[in-house]
Amino acid sequence: MKKKLYLIPLLLLAVVLSSCQETPEAGKYDNWQARNEAFTDSLQQVYEAKTDPSLLAFHPMIDQRTTIFYKKKLANDTGAIPLYTSKVTVFYRGTYFTGEMFDENFTGQKPGSFDSPLTCIVDQFVVKGGVAGWTEVLQRMRVGERWLVYFPWQLCYGANNQTGDDGSFVPGCSSMIFDMQLTSIVEE
Repeated sequence: MKKKLYLIPLLLLAVVLSSCQETPEAGKYDNWQARNEAFTDSLQQVYEAKTDPSLLAFHPMIDQRTTIFYKKKLANDTGAIPLYTSKVTVFYRGTYFTGEMFDENFTGQKPGSFDSPLTCIVDQFVVKGGVAGWTEVLQRMRVGERWLVYFPWQLCYGANNQTGDDGSFVPGCSSMIFDMQLTSIVEE
């Protein structure tokens, strides 16, 4: 009878240990689309409540169901505005809503003399499948302005994962935040 009593605690220990399996850790991009949409929804709530008067918004022509939110970090009321076919130079830093940076062409707090701007045609972001929202923003910025722009995932790379030529990975449904400064119009 005593042998059987010793087996009961061992059986209980075995049951407890087998039921305490580790819960898998949440992945970095788990529930990614819902999290990105919640971020955009929170911007909409802030905009509608007017709790941040510096937050501005517009509905882009390419998809008027979406909204691009932005803040002017540096304004220039007299600078020229590029056309759809203009070639421009732009400094930028891109992050996800989590704050993780994925691309930049300046390294300090603001572009400096050792940084190189991107030279591009405004329409290339729609034509070549880039962040389509850039085309909309660049046609509203004035030369010399610096904006912090919040793009919904529909105006970025869409629902599909993207892998760059350099091996970089952008998960589908990624809303993006760009710190952008339009430095010049190279040619109209």
